[in-house]
Amino acid sequence: MRVPYGWLMEYIDTDASPEELAHVLTMGGLEVEEIEDWTSEDGQASDKVLITSVTSNRGDLLSMIGVARHAAALLDVEFTPPEMSLPATDEPIRADDDLTEGDTRVQILDLEGCPRYSALRVTGVDVGPSPEWLAHRLEAAGIRPISNVVDATNYVVWETGQPLHAFDHRLLIDGHIIVRRAEPGERMLTIDDQWRYLTPDDLVICDPKGPVALAGIMGGLDSEVRKLTKDVLLESAHFNPTLIRRTSQRLPLSTEASYRFERYVDPNLTLPALARAAQLILDSAGGEIVGPALDVRTEEFELRAITMRPDRCNAVLGTDLSGQEMEELLKRLGLEVRMQYGLSVRGVETYLGGGVPVAEEDREGAPGRPAVKLPEPDALLVTVPTHRPDLEREIDLIEEVAIVHGYDSIPMTLPRAGNAAAVLTREQKLERRVREVMRAAGVCESLSFSMMGQHDLDSIGLPEDAPERSALRLRDPVSAHEDLMRTTLLPSLFDAARDNVRQRVQDVALFEVSRVFLPAPPAEGKPSAGEEEGAQAPRGLPEERRRLGAIVMGSVMTSGWNLPAEVAEADFYWLKGLVEQLCRSLGLDEVVFERARHPSLHPGRSAQLLVSGEYAGALGEVAPEVRDAYDLQHPAYVMELDLEVLFQHAQLQAHYEPVPRMPAALRDLALVVPDDEEHDASTLTTAVEQAAGDELASVEVFDVYEDPERLGAGNKQIALRLTFRHPERTLTDDEVDALMRTITQRLERDLSARVRDW
Repeated sequence: MRVPYGWLMEYIDTDASPEELAHVLTMGGLEVEEIEDWTSEDGQASDKVLITSVTSNRGDLLSMIGVARHAAALLDVEFTPPEMSLPATDEPIRADDDLTEGDTRVQILDLEGCPRYSALRVTGVDVGPSPEWLAHRLEAAGIRPISNVVDATNYVVWETGQPLHAFDHRLLIDGHIIVRRAEPGERMLTIDDQWRYLTPDDLVICDPKGPVALAGIMGGLDSEVRKLTKDVLLESAHFNPTLIRRTSQRLPLSTEASYRFERYVDPNLTLPALARAAQLILDSAGGEIVGPALDVRTEEFELRAITMRPDRCNAVLGTDLSGQEMEELLKRLGLEVRMQYGLSVRGVETYLGGGVPVAEEDREGAPGRPAVKLPEPDALLVTVPTHRPDLEREIDLIEEVAIVHGYDSIPMTLPRAGNAAAVLTREQKLERRVREVMRAAGVCESLSFSMMGQHDLDSIGLPEDAPERSALRLRDPVSAHEDLMRTTLLPSLFDAARDNVRQRVQDVALFEVSRVFLPAPPAEGKPSAGEEEGAQAPRGLPEERRRLGAIVMGSVMTSGWNLPAEVAEADFYWLKGLVEQLCRSLGLDEVVFERARHPSLHPGRSAQLLVSGEYAGALGEVAPEVRDAYDLQHPAYVMELDLEVLFQHAQLQAHYEPVPRMPAALRDLALVVPDDEEHDASTLTTAVEQAAGDELASVEVFDVYEDPERLGAGNKQIALRLTFRHPERTLTDDEVDALMRTITQRLERDLSARVRDW
């Protein structure tokens, strides 16, 4: 907002320079971005203009009076608002929703959208140019002068923060104002000569013929004040901020009026603003007020009372202010404060021990009497005016105390040490360990948003019945392509890989630890009252599960110029080895990799991870069609693991096992088995472990051989290396041979395996 310095100085008694005032306002929460040197178009006026940035919760600072009130509180100087009172507005005619007075009628059909509508008629005006002082002030504020009547309303908008609109009363059918929602397909021509197509979500000001203004945003061209206008109807209303914002965003159309209404305008400001505008019109355009004013409102906009504890205020701010000092600081903001002792509140009186009343003037001492020192109150009962809707709780008042007292006046103190040191939870320690393992393997961490779209699920090849497609839909998505909460990390990983490839980075190794959002099943039972029959029962909160996702592509070596390509390039086994290393670091014992199919992975080059028999995720080479969807030119390998499952079976404490003192006995075993999924390496190694018992230290696959002429069609040879060891003595050859016979017999009997001689 543009705040002309000369205009502002009319309301506060201070000799602070523009630069000093800008510093005070900025430190007080109203940031002054710059100070502009302004000169009028005719060169007859100049001023300094403070360009302020107002937060969305401080609509009261979108006015000269609001800024002056705030500056006076910060500087502790007198604040003098302009006179905003007329007999016509001091004693208006009131009604709940429909009011007629003379030739004017105000009817509110949407009480939620417009809880208050005030109007005042001025006749006999002479529309013409505004006085120079008024035109110059509007120019400094960034508003183009139009005419004395319109400029008076714009002046009051800038001065008070209450948007006004002036209608040509003669152009209103029967002088009838109707506040309602727009009808489907309705349209109106606004004063910017643009047709606005309306919906039932829009609030409009109408006469019996149709819309004459877009409520809280812009007036209509058909009823605007023009040069021949003699009879003016001034509108000063309070509109629902949400409705105004929705309409302003949908059209899109943002004005000075909508900008203020969106941030809440004081509902008790309608009549004072009318009085101020009417007086300016009388002074600059002549005329006569047709009173009294009309005030249609559905409720009394009462003040809010909040209790603030001085002890709590000092504890939060780290100050040592007394209750009386806090009272003074809050009163400077225009708040009414009363001391509260125990459960008794006596207006402007407080009570000392023994029940002796102490009047307000006795605090400073009356002539001939010493001042009475009041005890510390238990609380301050603060009455908040309606122009401060942002003050709702005790902590809001504490913030105001800090602002007026001055943040630079609060001493710097160290926080008190807690009784116990903060420690990480078990899950946090495990999550930290996961990150350490991934970084140690040379994989960089990636961060992404938690939203996705249906196109992401299509791109990763998920079928229509995939459970990942049952996702939570956002009510107000930032983008139409990101309207779902993600149920898998794969789209984010593929997007990151594609972005790297587009930047000519071919070697990619990324991981992400984040949450996915799985919708909770609908609550059982019938729809609640007010819901349509057949409506889906409401769902509970979604299940947020931690996942680990990773993608590798290209070389996994930091420098592989002297290595064969098959060594430097990432492959399925490199990724599988990373998962095995992760499982070892988490202390997982029963870890099994099984061949599996996944819609995003290459068939035959993917696997699923089982931990203690529970599904924990999948890994493998990216399917060709998914690679094409993300423009990945080279083979890529991904994994997505459920950390909730891994953490459930993980062990934080490592178990120490001494280095074996006894030598190991090694045996190699070549098995000829059918080339199918029932005879894969995992099945064979599991069978060997079950048959060998405790003496088997390890079993590893070190060769796979296929030769239809030597092995027979449909067969393959898998070579295993077995390590035997006894913890207390050296195994003899006879003992190892006996174990080998047991193993081979088990394999021949259960898996139809044939032992092949070397």
